[in-house]
Amino acid sequence: MFKKFACLLVVILVSASLFAEESGIAPVDKKVGYALLDAIGQTFHEMTVSGTGGVDKVTEAVLKFMADARKARDQNQIDAVFFARYRRLLAIIRLAVAPDPEGILVLLLNEEFARFVREVLGEEYKVTGPQAIGQVANAIADELINLRLYLDNIETKEKLRKAWDEKMSGPTKKDG
Repeated sequence: MFKKFACLLVVILVSASLFAEESGIAPVDKKVGYALLDAIGQTFHEMTVSGTGGVDKVTEAVLKFMADARKARDQNQIDAVFFARYRRLLAIIRLAVAPDPEGILVLLLNEEFARFVREVLGEEYKVTGPQAIGQVANAIADELINLRLYLDNIETKEKLRKAWDEKMSGPTKKDG
């Protein structure tokens, strides 16, 4: 039974590269990705220093960031992975400042924040109090860094993937 499972796993791994939509990475302009990330940091730093933040300013900034990201994606300056993660980051930022005085969205917000904190930080979300806000802010900062690391390592990732695919598609020894 183990041999059948192992063979199935090898077949899946080998065929994964065959069924991929494209082999290789899409051309990416790292400068554009870095600029998108820096824009978030600069904008929130300016809001903090000047004290001019607020829901309207954050919403306006997030909408601009999203428009810039869509334009970059449409011009193939960023790839689908970066775009998806950047978009999710913007959604979390937008949700974090969304007014909900009646508490209608609390369950939804807590579920999204919990998922985001767990996936980025590996921690359970605290749900209430200043710790919860701190966790979300910490996860946002970490995800900004993770996206920068993603851009830094696109070529390395592709080389490793290519080596893995070649290793998995090479000849195998028969069990004796």
